[in-house]
Amino acid sequence: MIQIPLELPTCSTGSLVHTWGIGTCHPHFGELLQGAFEIAQGGSRRMVRALVSVHMPYDNGSIAHVKLEPNRTGKFVPEAGRTGVRVRPTHFRKCEIAARLALDAFGMKNIAASLEVLTFVPEGAGMGSSTTGVIASIRAVARAVSAYLRTPVIPAPHLQATLAVTAEHACDSVMFDCTSSTILFAQRNGTIVRIFNGPLPRMRILGFDTSSAGGGIDTERLPRARYSRDQIAAFGCALAVLERAIAEQSVALAGGVATFSAMTSEAAMENPLMKPNFSELLRIKEGTGSAGIVVAHSGTVAGLIFDPALPELRTRVDEASTAIARLGFHHIRTFSTPY
Repeated sequence: MIQIPLELPTCSTGSLVHTWGIGTCHPHFGELLQGAFEIAQGGSRRMVRALVSVHMPYDNGSIAHVKLEPNRTGKFVPEAGRTGVRVRPTHFRKCEIAARLALDAFGMKNIAASLEVLTFVPEGAGMGSSTTGVIASIRAVARAVSAYLRTPVIPAPHLQATLAVTAEHACDSVMFDCTSSTILFAQRNGTIVRIFNGPLPRMRILGFDTSSAGGGIDTERLPRARYSRDQIAAFGCALAVLERAIAEQSVALAGGVATFSAMTSEAAMENPLMKPNFSELLRIKEGTGSAGIVVAHSGTVAGLIFDPALPELRTRVDEASTAIARLGFHHIRTFSTPY
């Protein structure tokens, strides 16, 4: 795991001060449930697109390093069309925008910065490479501003979500804690739709990439999934099953919800992300005693869900891994969701 230093260094050269900040953010592994839901609001109902991510809070995601760079008058005037943030790698444009938005939100509109982002998450796989970089950048800015102002600046998760959506138009829910509760998150407006009292059940997940080329997906080019009325009604039922799965900590119920969501995604109108050999994955699931299939609805990764209490678990996971390899899929890792 990446460790954040408790104290950040500052140095002074004349009237020019550089202040550093470091931030990190964990990844996720696709979505246990994603779709369109009818939500009661006041005396009416509205439809909202939302998801429940499978967080990986103990895995390395992205790390960002920010250095504030005021000029000798303590001010900075950006060039036309520029943010005043120099980012490396240069194609991490969303992180650059997020850092600028964070600086502005914290009252640092006349402050320039340099930003360096390192991600351990494969791009386009559906594990949050974009959002983890954006959130790490926002958190790094907050720590740098805290050191610069010599007062704590702590961005609330809701603010992080708002800034992330502004920077990348849609984001994952990785800025929220998943170890004590589960959230249904509206990815296109950065708001919580519903909070479930408790985390997802503890699951053992065999994760793999269904992209034979391993190239990932450009999510910005993806059209929105289109669902029928019957599918939207079914999402509401799945949400009720998920609530019971969380209350009972049932891997079987959670796996059923994940499989339903994956199958619905496969059947969604104009879906450009159909997983290859999906019917074979279903057969492997049944043959190995897996509780379900979880997929990235905007990426290439997928995983088989197992109950940790399943008899001969290691043997079953090994059998599934061998079968997955025969399909030409690349094994990413096997991991457990947290309590």
